[in-house]
Amino acid sequence: MRRRTFFRVATAALATFGITGCTAPEGVPADRLARLARGVNMSHWFAQAPFSRAMLQSRHTADEFHALRRVGLSHVRLPLDPYVLFSERNPARLDPDRLPLLDAALDMILRADLAVIVELHPEDRFVDRLATDDTFVAAVTQFWRALAKHLSARDPGMIFLEALNEAHFDDSPRWEAVLRRLLAAMREGAPRHTLIASGDGWASIDGLVQLTPVADRNVVYNFHFYEPFEFTHQGATWGYEMWRHYRGVPYPVDAARISTALALIDNPRAREEIRFYGQSGWGVARIERRLDQASAWGAQHNVPLTCNEFGVYRLITDPADRIVWLTDVRTALERRRIGWAMWDYAGGFSLTRDGMNDRALDNATLQALGLQATGSVSLPGA
Repeated sequence: MRRRTFFRVATAALATFGITGCTAPEGVPADRLARLARGVNMSHWFAQAPFSRAMLQSRHTADEFHALRRVGLSHVRLPLDPYVLFSERNPARLDPDRLPLLDAALDMILRADLAVIVELHPEDRFVDRLATDDTFVAAVTQFWRALAKHLSARDPGMIFLEALNEAHFDDSPRWEAVLRRLLAAMREGAPRHTLIASGDGWASIDGLVQLTPVADRNVVYNFHFYEPFEFTHQGATWGYEMWRHYRGVPYPVDAARISTALALIDNPRAREEIRFYGQSGWGVARIERRLDQASAWGAQHNVPLTCNEFGVYRLITDPADRIVWLTDVRTALERRRIGWAMWDYAGGFSLTRDGMNDRALDNATLQALGLQATGSVSLPGA
């Protein structure tokens, strides 16, 4: 009876978030798609930071996750650097000293009634080796089988397994072959759980539409969306070298504001790129057309989609423009029945007011995401 009641509630949630028509018995269950409707990424915790037992144990509190659930989120995405648990010497063995730290984090999140996407989120050199080294692929395949088996003891309606964050092989057939090996190993380890797969090209829409879905129907296909990067990554000090030079880049494109931006940019190449951006017509209509490409691919193959990264780097971006972009992308995703997870909770793109320094949830960002405004969230140890 409880299961039937939850299914009715989940179906209502699916209708609310626009994720309907994906309830085939052999496919991803409707209640799981409902769980993937709205989420946030927990960056710089089990990935993107040096390993520290103390940090892993103290970075987030139970109160934070309960607050995220109260505002209307249904899941979090948990980036996991494989080297927290993985050793090439014995890839089928999960580090027994560190594994309890992951389990404790999952327990804390699940107690807040948030589902969790556990996704491998390695550094670039790990991905580079997958692109070129078959022996390394075999080791990572063994690791995923073991990790999936460990996680398989948890509720398959609440734990999702994502093969790899942002593959960038520049060789789609090679990535597709590796992806199929990883998914097969994950399925061996976790027969009932829903898996998540992405295309090559940093999980871009272009990479997604080159994929051929696997025969396994219990798979959700994912893409990331940060377009236009001239706007979303202005001021960023990683990745493409010109991002750090962009200043005052508006969204949507506006000729007068482009002129203002050009006066702020001192790098000739960056200035030329923003001049070209000023002719691109980026606004809600172009976002809609871009997402239509992903939606059409999903409909063609009758598979569900999620966009589990999208966001705007906050350092120098105009706050009002950021809110417009988030609103445009979030509403466009929901109109296309695509679940989402914003990047990120308390980093440079944050859902909080000031990253880890001020973990009060930012009301303007909550409203852009269609969530409930709320008060502050206590810092660990406060």
